[in-house]
Amino acid sequence: MLPEGGMVMVMAGIPGWMFGLAIGLVILLSFVMIEWRGVGVMEWRFNLTSNTSIHRLFRKRWFQTAIQAPIVAAFFFTIYAGLFGSYAKNIAPVLVWTIWWAALIFAVALFGNAWCAVCPWDSVANLVTRLGRFWKKVPSISLGLEAPKWMRNVYPAIVLFVVLTWLELGWGVTNDARTTATLGLAMVAGCVGMGLVFEKKVFCESFCFVGRISGMYSLFSPVEVRPRDPRVCEVCKTRDCLTGGKNGYACPMSIDLGKLETNQNCTLCTECFKSCPTMAPALRIRPFNQDVHKVTPGRTDEAWLALTLLALTGFHGLSMTPAWQDFSPGSTDIVTTIQTWTGLGNLGSFTVGMIGVMLLPIAVYALCIAIAWVWTKKVVPFGQLFVAYAYSVLPVALFYHLAHNAMHLFMEGQDVVPLLSDPLGNGSDWFGTADMHLGPLVGQDGTWLIQVLLVLVGHVAGVVASHRIAKKLFPERSAAIRSLVPMLVVMVLLSIGGLWLMHLDMNMRMGRM
Repeated sequence: MLPEGGMVMVMAGIPGWMFGLAIGLVILLSFVMIEWRGVGVMEWRFNLTSNTSIHRLFRKRWFQTAIQAPIVAAFFFTIYAGLFGSYAKNIAPVLVWTIWWAALIFAVALFGNAWCAVCPWDSVANLVTRLGRFWKKVPSISLGLEAPKWMRNVYPAIVLFVVLTWLELGWGVTNDARTTATLGLAMVAGCVGMGLVFEKKVFCESFCFVGRISGMYSLFSPVEVRPRDPRVCEVCKTRDCLTGGKNGYACPMSIDLGKLETNQNCTLCTECFKSCPTMAPALRIRPFNQDVHKVTPGRTDEAWLALTLLALTGFHGLSMTPAWQDFSPGSTDIVTTIQTWTGLGNLGSFTVGMIGVMLLPIAVYALCIAIAWVWTKKVVPFGQLFVAYAYSVLPVALFYHLAHNAMHLFMEGQDVVPLLSDPLGNGSDWFGTADMHLGPLVGQDGTWLIQVLLVLVGHVAGVVASHRIAKKLFPERSAAIRSLVPMLVVMVLLSIGGLWLMHLDMNMRMGRM
């Protein structure tokens, strides 16, 4: 039994033979199949908005509202259910943490910053700040103050993401409908409040961990907004995409379309389609993993976000295993060991362990970067190496994140079916599914296979990205290879670590409802 009274079901990890085979494939893919000359960037692109009618649709003011409205309605209904529905049986925790939070990463990998395009809290902020159009005839009622320098980075988002993880795993807020609803309202309040005070989208740019995580992972995504023909942007004098035009607002992220090269800050808001008087903006499909190397030399704050994502996704997986906390009588685990050594309580020991587990992969990464720095005769400064190569771990973090989320989505996603008919837990049966309790969406064997394949894909993508970054950092091939060897070691260790976590049994919390 859990301390709060919920039941724990232990799900078996991937079998030993699959674990061993996957490790062999990781090593093989790293040192044999990934050829140095075989990691060039594919240049093909397919313009989804080449059709005039589709492009015209993107220019309509109602278009974004139409795709946002259902999400906003679902969001506020979830808030209502969380605040006023049954405490014991409620759709809010399942819908938010099992469905949305798990599926979000899959959506980012496939569609980039699509969540930002329909984000409910930003939709509310836009509605509030643009009310002046109706009675004052001004574009915005925001004070439009310039944000202080300390806000113009992603460190606030990093801090908030770490705090959320601590609340999620240490306090168990994902099982609490009231807290889930309160967190949703806090996101709305933060977005609206900052929108009324500051110019641009300070909340989206610096504080929204969902948007910043999506932005970093979208470097891998096959969806991009870019100029249809860069030459049109080169001769443009008005820069309506940046400053706003007759039919559209200025880019909320202060992006000049003509200079847009990577995905991480574009929120797919379609304002550039509306403000640009030409058909220059284009929504395109491209090969995966095309932007990761383009940010070289990169930004220090984004590098720390990439490493934090890696550390937190690994910790999230570990925290659900008996190795972290075993509820069997008389068992020994990490949390219990820390309690014994330090005399701290359960939450204090959890916090100490979380810090230690987060620092471990970052320390291994820093050590390998130091080795690469020395082996390359310190031609490139250590700080530049540290920042540039941090982007190459993004695919590894992304695909372990996907593998972990696949387990939640496929093994627990069916829990939402009865709650669709009884979202408030008051005995309703709106759609006739209140008593419909389905089995897992994908069986255990299928889930194992999907998880292993995802880790392998992420490993390959990370190795490819590190090759491309090395070629940009070191024009001399021998120096590039010397810098790559420690990075390959990092990739292998990280991927094996992810596979090991999936090899462990998993504590699946029951009785969330």
